[in-house]
Amino acid sequence: MRNIYLACIFSILFFLNSQITCSQEFMPFAQSNYAGVSGLVLQPASIADSRYRFDMVFFGFNAAVSNNYLAIKREAYFNPSLWGTEGFREKYIFENLDGNDKSGLTAQSVFLPSFMINLSENSSIAFSSRVRGFFNVDNITEEFAKLAFEGFDFEPLLYKDLTNANLSYQGNYWTEFGLTYANVLLNSGKHFLKGGLTLKFLQRMASGYAYVSELNYRFDGSDTLSLFQSKVNFALSSNFDEEEFIPFKLTSDPGFGLDLGFVYEYRPNFKKYQYVMDGRENLMRPDRDKYLLRVGISLLDLGKVSYKKSIYSTDFIADVRNWDISNLEIDNLEELYDTITSRFEIIDDGETEYQMSLPTAMSIQIDYNFAPDFYLNFSPFIAFRKEKSIYSKNHNYSTLNLTPRYDRKNIGVSLPMQLDELNHFRAGIGLRLGFFWIGSNSLISSLFSDKIYSTDAYLMVKFPIFRSERRDDDHDGVSNKLDICPESAGIYQLQGCPDADGDGITDQKDECPYDPGIAALNGCPDRDGDGITDKNDRCPDHAGTPLHEGCPDSDEDGIVDFEDECPDQAGSATLRGCPDRDGDGIPDKTDLCPDIPGKTEFLGCPFADSDNDGIPDNEDDCPTLAGTIELRGCPDTDGDGISDKYDLCPETPGVVENKGCPPIQKEEIEIIDKAFSNLEFESGKSIIKSSSFSSLNELAELMVLRKMWKVVLSGHTDNTGSPDKNMELSKNRVQAVKDYLIKQGVMEFRIRAEWFGQEKPIADNKTAAGRQKNRRVEMKMIFE
Repeated sequence: MRNIYLACIFSILFFLNSQITCSQEFMPFAQSNYAGVSGLVLQPASIADSRYRFDMVFFGFNAAVSNNYLAIKREAYFNPSLWGTEGFREKYIFENLDGNDKSGLTAQSVFLPSFMINLSENSSIAFSSRVRGFFNVDNITEEFAKLAFEGFDFEPLLYKDLTNANLSYQGNYWTEFGLTYANVLLNSGKHFLKGGLTLKFLQRMASGYAYVSELNYRFDGSDTLSLFQSKVNFALSSNFDEEEFIPFKLTSDPGFGLDLGFVYEYRPNFKKYQYVMDGRENLMRPDRDKYLLRVGISLLDLGKVSYKKSIYSTDFIADVRNWDISNLEIDNLEELYDTITSRFEIIDDGETEYQMSLPTAMSIQIDYNFAPDFYLNFSPFIAFRKEKSIYSKNHNYSTLNLTPRYDRKNIGVSLPMQLDELNHFRAGIGLRLGFFWIGSNSLISSLFSDKIYSTDAYLMVKFPIFRSERRDDDHDGVSNKLDICPESAGIYQLQGCPDADGDGITDQKDECPYDPGIAALNGCPDRDGDGITDKNDRCPDHAGTPLHEGCPDSDEDGIVDFEDECPDQAGSATLRGCPDRDGDGIPDKTDLCPDIPGKTEFLGCPFADSDNDGIPDNEDDCPTLAGTIELRGCPDTDGDGISDKYDLCPETPGVVENKGCPPIQKEEIEIIDKAFSNLEFESGKSIIKSSSFSSLNELAELMVLRKMWKVVLSGHTDNTGSPDKNMELSKNRVQAVKDYLIKQGVMEFRIRAEWFGQEKPIADNKTAAGRQKNRRVEMKMIFE
């Protein structure tokens, strides 16, 4: 048993990795804008909008050892020849006796061939393969650590009942194969967001754990041990059962894991990175970082690996007094198992499998681009799986990481600085040199620290193919690959060839390179579209024929239109292209009698005929209006045989008796007369009596039917009373009749009202009968 504690515990305490060195693998490589496929260890979204078209890791290795109990002094750390010399422990090993529990962690990560491919401007995929190993030792009390360091023969701690709660040891080696997809989720100019997901296929290799919730013990000298009711959970993976243990041998029953991440970039000056290429506008430079501030968040190592238990796995309760271990020798697992089963109470829980949780963590990445190619990265790393009661787990440690870096295409320099949750500070350096990357997170601090608790190193060999703008030697926005005129700036539509006049025809094929033209005329313009180039066209704005050098001859009389005063009528050259049907030497356009030979003084007529109706003005009753011989040169618009000159209804056929207006039928006359004769008013008033309504209604119906009629209403009174009052009364009465007819549907414009008071009597006002006749409203149908 003594050999077990000395070999296992002491070596674990000295060679375990610390909270810092394993908190982020390959840091600061994973933070770089040129991380490529290696950036997946920190942020699966990083490969979207990457600087790489293709990136491959041939091999990468990251390892670190550290603890918070034993430190090696600097002079021995950098001089391995001193190791193992006499008095080495006393001279060069320092114990940290601060009263706190001791813990440690060691981890290794080997990158196997992995690659990423940029699918488009917005998306990328990656395949990654790694071998990873973690060993955790947690919650070792300072008393137990001191006893182990002194070979369990430290007088101040002998003969004392001691307790160590939640003592745990976990180890796990596995291989993981990851498939990653990342895509741009938002690109609105200033604001940019991308996300990524890695699905992991986990192949188990080897693992084990030992956990004691409460170790109660006492050493009475280095050879005498007492244990008091201490429950121990102990398990190893089934490959320890094989005759020859092969720690890196893959086994069946794989597990699955997951990484998830998002990255936001603030790009206030995004327009300076935009360009136009091959007909596409607002492209972003793929070879440049566009952000001022980048913030990422990722959840890493979500998942578990399942193992079958070894036959040597068992839970037991250790309860033994004054156990003499002076002659106890255990050289293999079988001897250890025999010792446990023969000494302690075995607990059979019936479980044949267990699961080892991956070292789940959350990472936040804040990157500030404070100058061209210079960045400051702050990345808090929050580790999970640190619960004391869980014994089948691996875990990282939470750290704060600050890394200034210089980041360019083929070279990068980083200065990682780290502070862990135990307030241990480290500083290192990372170098990117083309294909070869190397670094250490603790090198610089080790050079200046008197006591070194940890050491680490990482390296990587890569083969990248960078993204870049398409080559465009003449800077015309057409890549050389598509540019058939690579030495002359042109346009995309013409495959990079110039077109000075913008007519879509390259200058070398354009006979008029500075005047927009058409392909059919070898790039020369033809404004009038007559097929004759403007430079050879006498009439470039009017379509013509080659016969007339591009000028039109609309009437085909052999005289071009711009010289032809009658371009729509074939004529003669003597009359400047105008016709002369009657041959009198006067062109038809000015000849008032174009079909009768005439004289110039009569404007082409043989006599004066102002209205051109063939009737001499001296015989024409209407010399300014064309008419007929029958009506002595006057027109008859309504064709009723009565010339408009004497027709009172020139637009309505009528009769001579009505001076050209239509005749009124007997029945219609009766209606009019009835309305006139039956019209009565209240005495001295303009109120129509109701007895008159029926005849007025008939008159209104007749006028609605005869839409061409108009009626004149004339109001009259006798001489009783003053002339002014009589005039007013006659006005009111005729207006009352007009208003009544309008209400019955007669349009107002067809009713003309006039009034005369006592001025036009039709009978003697000296008699009552005469005055009765004079008090009247006359109705007369007219045609206007």
